[in-house]
Amino acid sequence: MPILDQYGNPIPQEPPKAIRGSLALESPYRAYPARGLTPERLARILRQADEGDLALQAELFEEMEERDALLFSLLQTRKLAVIGLDWRLEPADEGREARRVLRAVEEVWWNLPLEDLMLDLLSALAQGVSVVAMSWEWDGLLWRPKAFRWVHPGSLIYREAEDRFLLASRDQPQGVPFPYGGAIEHRYNARSGLPTRAGLLRSVAWLYLFKHYALKDWMVFAEVYGQPYRIGRYDPAAGEEERRRLEEAVRALGADAAGVISKDTEIEILEAAKGQGPDVYERLIRLANREMAQAVLGQTLTSSEGDGGSYALAKVHDRVRLDLLRADARALATTLREGLLKPFVAFNFGPERLDLAPYPVPEVEEEKDLESRARVLQTLQAMGLRLPEAWLREEFGVPPLGEGQAALERRRRGLVAGQAFVDRLGDRLLEKAPTPGLPALLRAIEEAADYEDLRRRLLTLFPEIPFGELAELLDAALTLSELAGRLAQRQDSGLDG
Repeated sequence: MPILDQYGNPIPQEPPKAIRGSLALESPYRAYPARGLTPERLARILRQADEGDLALQAELFEEMEERDALLFSLLQTRKLAVIGLDWRLEPADEGREARRVLRAVEEVWWNLPLEDLMLDLLSALAQGVSVVAMSWEWDGLLWRPKAFRWVHPGSLIYREAEDRFLLASRDQPQGVPFPYGGAIEHRYNARSGLPTRAGLLRSVAWLYLFKHYALKDWMVFAEVYGQPYRIGRYDPAAGEEERRRLEEAVRALGADAAGVISKDTEIEILEAAKGQGPDVYERLIRLANREMAQAVLGQTLTSSEGDGGSYALAKVHDRVRLDLLRADARALATTLREGLLKPFVAFNFGPERLDLAPYPVPEVEEEKDLESRARVLQTLQAMGLRLPEAWLREEFGVPPLGEGQAALERRRRGLVAGQAFVDRLGDRLLEKAPTPGLPALLRAIEEAADYEDLRRRLLTLFPEIPFGELAELLDAALTLSELAGRLAQRQDSGLDG
């Protein structure tokens, strides 16, 4: 019985011949929809994408990245965070066959242009979907991926009934499906629903529109800001030609500060008001930038400047962004296994061994606060918890001391030295204490029913105790202990060498 793919088609044992030797995919016709974009046109473009035609939406999103430097930077930050991770391959199971498949995949995996491939696939963050076509070659032993080419999403058509993206062309305007192993399809679901509406730039499109409206108006304002108003006055009996010359002179005064007019006409120059006009444009652009950063990165503090905030709050936002990084990395790992490694296994080991395809694993680790962790472990150790040295070395990245290597001697200072001083002071107090000693005193305290009973027991135990001398001794010991603690704090904080 044949093994079927997700669309119910038999998985072949060899790469598809249709695009095996060539990736001749057509480039979409450029319509530049961002030029002269209006709210009505934007709404029409988005509705067209909802119906499955991605051409104009894809081109618009591409132009938005090109025209808006902040948006480009935000998306690059999101993509490069995933690409910059350390990736490894893990076998599907611990069996010998899975290990054999892993060795074959590793032989090919590390020779692939992984960074470029990941960057192309991660364009799904903006568009909602990204497809990279593949061609294969036979090297005498294995079928290997030969070349990758990003398919512009404007060439894709979404068929909702099959939940599938098709490749459209002039010859096939209704679209044709990619054969198994002929392309890697990566989707990003920023929200539930149609994948044509799942890209991040669906949420950012309106912000982009209003931001660039404000930017355009700001440029127009800046062009005339501060220039005086020129008002031309002409006699009602003036002819058409005379009025035209007056208008030309008024306009020329703005650019050339010169003009020729009739002596029967008059030009009045009024000083421009020095208001706060630019503020409204700047505030609107700042608002749009913050909302864009919130949509793409999940936070704003690491993408803006001059808006206040604190380091501690930025660290909290970093953890939110770390959640996005983990989600992006896991989704990409799943796509690489399904779209690249499983076809490799099917073509080289047979479709029945698909489940032996290894797992790409991204290593996403949160930065540890080693200083705080060391303080916690020090407290636990002081409470009597025994910590294995090998685990501590691994936790803090401290290698074991090699044979013949010199070790740095730690100076006894601060808390350690202070505690040692207090311990010695306690021993001296016990030496000065009158007989019968501490055990009898503790037993009396434990057995006493109340304070009055304890007082009687103490008088019995110590009938000749010099209370005045003992009080002075205890007071001196407390003073010395406090001074030792203060000195230890100064040493540990670096205030005292």
